[in-house]
Amino acid sequence: MAVIKPLVTIFVYWFAFSIGLRKGGDIAGYPFVLWLICGIVPWFYMSEMLTLGTECILRNRYLVTKMKYPVSTIPTFTSISKFSVHLILLILTILIFILTGHMPTVYMVQLPFYMLCNFLFFTGWALFAAPIAAISTDFSNLVKSFVTAVFWLSGILWEVDSMHNKLAHQLLMLNPVTFICNGYRNCFVYQTWFFEQPKRLLYFAVALVLIYALGFWSYRRTRSEMADVL
Repeated sequence: MAVIKPLVTIFVYWFAFSIGLRKGGDIAGYPFVLWLICGIVPWFYMSEMLTLGTECILRNRYLVTKMKYPVSTIPTFTSISKFSVHLILLILTILIFILTGHMPTVYMVQLPFYMLCNFLFFTGWALFAAPIAAISTDFSNLVKSFVTAVFWLSGILWEVDSMHNKLAHQLLMLNPVTFICNGYRNCFVYQTWFFEQPKRLLYFAVALVLIYALGFWSYRRTRSEMADVL
């Protein structure tokens, strides 16, 4: 089910944009469906971490209330479990590209870098969000309400670099989701090295440091009252 659900989602979006809306033309010489797959596959992991990552301490409250357990490790183990599914989907993506006649290029060697960026940022997100959600279910509901907005505003279904509004484009470049999804596409479709986009890399690095700083702050502020609330 963990693999079938993403595959069904990909098919639905491909059908809607390529068949229904007829907006799915080739992008950078690649069929729209291939461009879509390599950008949406990292999103499946991200969306799981935005929702289940936020609730991971709440869902494992017995570890906090009934035994002495290092609570700070729960988000990391949750991230690892979700990332294992991401690896399977990524292998399937590579196979789809090969079967459609698009062999891996030298730009694929940077794929582990973007995978690491994906893993580190959303593990950091869980470290920040999970302690807050453990003492406030309202925070978890708030995050869920924003997931759809993040999806549509991150250029997963449309090309960010084709935007004519420079201000909106620059704002989207501050979005870590946009950086990561475009990074995967740099490996598969755009064939661009990560060091050719230094500003985007800098924005992401700042966001990464910020999310871990917030994570450490969140854990320190909630650690003492977490067991009592849960």
